[in-house]
This record gives sequence, structure tokens and C-alpha cells, in this order.
Amino acid sequence: MNALDEAKKVNDWVFAIRREFHADPEKSMEEFRTSARVAEELGKMGIPIRRLGRTGVLGTLEGASPGKVLALRADMDALSIQEQTGFDYSSKNPGVMHACGHDFHTAILLGAAKVLSGMKDQLKGTIKFIFQPSEETAMGAKLMVEGGALENPKVDMAFGLHVIADLPIGKVVLQDGGFMASGDNWECAIKGVTAHGSSPWQGVDAIVCASAIVQGLQTLMSRVNDARDPIVVNIGTIHGGDRFNIIPGKVEMTGMNRAFSVTARESMPTWMEEVIKGTCAAYRCQYEFTYHFSCAPLVNDAWATSLVKSSVAKVIGAGNILQIPRIMGSEDFSEYAMKVPSTFMVLGVRNSAKDCVYSQHSEHYKADEDCLPTGVASFIQVAADFLS
Repeated sequence: MNALDEAKKVNDWVFAIRREFHADPEKSMEEFRTSARVAEELGKMGIPIRRLGRTGVLGTLEGASPGKVLALRADMDALSIQEQTGFDYSSKNPGVMHACGHDFHTAILLGAAKVLSGMKDQLKGTIKFIFQPSEETAMGAKLMVEGGALENPKVDMAFGLHVIADLPIGKVVLQDGGFMASGDNWECAIKGVTAHGSSPWQGVDAIVCASAIVQGLQTLMSRVNDARDPIVVNIGTIHGGDRFNIIPGKVEMTGMNRAFSVTARESMPTWMEEVIKGTCAAYRCQYEFTYHFSCAPLVNDAWATSLVKSSVAKVIGAGNILQIPRIMGSEDFSEYAMKVPSTFMVLGVRNSAKDCVYSQHSEHYKADEDCLPTGVASFIQVAADFLS
């Protein structure tokens, strides 16, 4: 079997359904139409399904005889972005856009399911097709795992992929070890005393205190954390004040932190609160600080990565499999990777000739559709090799 040839046979169908998904994006945990279409197409293929995690879909394909169990995963949610690509299949839903490529992932996995369902008599073992909701909020994978996606039968290995705008078309990345950082969010409210702007001594200025906290938090990277183990402390929003001539009595901040190691990740709430508490004491403010551990670091298993790399090399050639610096972005595929041997591949979609040069989460985001056969064939080849 030539997996790339098989993928090309269904490419027109994959191409069309990807554009269908792109034109009708849905936000996290609202993927009702998308999941209904996924379930419909899996049903046409004769693949039994279960609905998990509110809008998730799990398809299970059993081969001709018992064997190992492989999970292949795609995410389905879009982002709260107003599309500005000019495509004739642009989002018809105001303020919602597939600006991260999840429409590609869903179409690619459906294409692989279409091919693999047609050869189930040749397969030994079971393939689970995981179509999860809400990757963007790091909720979907947890819901699928909690719903039993990796059990009954128990999954032996999981494989997922993500298109990436920083990588040229025709290239992929597969590497073991720590690959993507954690992503944990937090909120902090600074409480002072409101006063008239003409008499600041009668109040306690929460904006001045918050400004000092913003500066102080940056020293966590440079002076507290081990510099050999990178972290990011990002302050994403600051809201304070009601009027130009009033000393504000409250400021609210939110942010998200990144880390690769468990030690750094678990230390950051303590480090942050030490800065916040000390600064508030110095500026006579009170505070409320809440920290949410959301998305764990993604660590690719060495054995799974080696196996998948061997399979993908048959599709794209070993010379097109690259190694890159670790990615500070987060991906909730880590939930599967913490439970079973897993690996996660990134698939290049950058092509300046087609204006596919914008980063993920941009309102101008475009991805070269020539990546579709490579993605489909990678899933097919990994399944064929793993279950053989």
C-alpha cells in the first residue's frame, strides 16, 4: 500500500469538507454542527461512534482480528476572530474564524478514516478516531479522557498533528521529549481606595500598585527561575479606573504562564503571589489572586516518536522531517500524552506564493491546502505500520 496514493484518491473530498468546515466555524464547546457532520460522515463509513465531552465524537474502527489499539486525534473548535482573508469560503459566522487550522485537522482525520475504513479487513487491531472539542480553552482533551476515549479497549499509542504557519509546506517536525510548554491562566484584583484626582492622598491608587506588580513579575524570569529552564509570565489584560479625574480603587489583571518543567510550572503561583503580596503591602493595597493549572507541558514519548517518524518518512521522505527549538505555545494533546505513549507532529503550511504567511490566530491566517494529502497519508501510514 502507498499511503500517499491512497490519500490522493480522497483528496477532492477532503479538500471540499475542509472548506465546508472553514465556512461554518464554531467556538469552543459550541461545535454542534461540526460534530454532527463528523458523526454523519463516520456513520457513512460504517464506523460506530460515541458522543463524549458535550460536542466530542469518538469513532472506533475494529480490524479483521484483535490487536493493538491506536488513537488518532483532531480538534474541531474555532476562535473568536473576525475573518479578513477574502476567501469565497470565508466564515459565514460573524466574529468566529478557523484561524488556527482546526478545520484542516478535522478534515485530515476524516480523510484518513475514509481510507482506513475501506481497508479494515486488512487491519489487525483497533483505531480510535478522536474528534475533540475545545482545544483552545484546554478543556476538550480532558473531557474526552474523562469520558473514556482511551479505554475499552485501552489505547496503546496516540498520535496527533497540527498545521503550523512557521514551517514551510512540504516539511514536518517530529521530535521526542519536551515539545510544547504548559499554559496556565490567572486573575489578580488589586484593591485600593477611590479618591478624587485632586486629592490623591485621600485614596490608595490601585493603578500605581498594579504598575509596580507588572514590573516586579518580570523579574521572575530573570532573577528567580532557573534561566536554563525557560518560563513566560504574560500579563494579557489590565482594567482599572472609571474616569480621568478619579484615583482608581481597583485594577483587574489576567494573564497566562508557560513552562516546560513540572518544577517551574508548579512554582510560579507561589513566586507570583510573593511579588503581588509584597508589592501590595508596600503600596497599601489588598489583593485577590487566583491561579488555574490548565494545560500541561506536551512531552513526546521516545518510542512512539521513533515509530511515527519511521512511518512518516515513507510518506514525505526522511529529509523533510525537521527538528526545531521547543515551542512555547501550548496544546492539550498533552492530556493524552500523560496517559499513553504518544507523539505530536507539526505539519508545515507556509507558502509565500499563496500568501500563506500569517501566524496562527491572525484574522488573515491562511494555510496551503497542499498539506492535506501529507496529513491524511501520515495518519494512514502510522495506522498501517502500528497495527501490522
